[in-house]
Amino acid sequence: MLERSPFSRVRHGKRVATVCVLALAAVLAVGARCIDRTHTYVDSDGYTHITGEMVNDTSVQGVQVMLRGTLFDAQGRVVAQKDAPTCPPDTQPNQQTVFDIRFDNPNVPPWTTFDVRAISGKTLPAPLPSPQVVLFFADAARFVGLPPLPGVGITDKDVILGFNVRNQSAQTYNGIQGCAAVYDQAGNVTFVTSSEIVQRDASGNVGPAVLDNTGPATVFMIAKNVPPGPVQVRAWLWFGPKGAPTSQYQFVATNLITIQTITGP
Repeated sequence: MLERSPFSRVRHGKRVATVCVLALAAVLAVGARCIDRTHTYVDSDGYTHITGEMVNDTSVQGVQVMLRGTLFDAQGRVVAQKDAPTCPPDTQPNQQTVFDIRFDNPNVPPWTTFDVRAISGKTLPAPLPSPQVVLFFADAARFVGLPPLPGVGITDKDVILGFNVRNQSAQTYNGIQGCAAVYDQAGNVTFVTSSEIVQRDASGNVGPAVLDNTGPATVFMIAKNVPPGPVQVRAWLWFGPKGAPTSQYQFVATNLITIQTITGP
């Protein structure tokens, strides 16, 4: 049975897909949270990752959320530990964010269980203001065997996410960041990536997206090295400079998108 102490530890076996936990109320004071849809894998460079969702099932706005992932051996000893932010870095009421905890050293010793928990963050008395950016449409495609696209450095391993948006606010947004999570057929988060949102100008050059309020715009995110197999992805757009610990606005999220494969001649 799950302990309800705010300092309780929940350990996940390698085969456990979903475990809900209580956050550290003394740190975040946001009530119940859920670490969900978790997955572990070792990348091509030998680094171990824990990926998943963090669900805020409360009405409280949290910002600058940090998680801690820990690997344990069969005797319960700590094998490795790593702190990482959620993506986006803020959690909105009744919304999900995602995380990718990548341990610092490759080829960690054998482990049997893992733990993910919130360790720090701040709460606000009210939700962040809306950016007043409307997402009309989103799609995702993997291009296989096609000639290189001018100004876009992609390979067969990458997925391009496209977004049709409109800025209905009175201000121009410079600096838009993207998070993307890939889901397998069981609904688990198997891969998480983040990058700056870009757009092509009238000359076809690719650069950081700038959203003014003159009309609809098409912007893109390039998700690098997405593993083959999973067929759905979800994306988040948040507003702020690259690497910022928080945003001044709410994020905008897509629903699940089926990844299309477009094959060249």
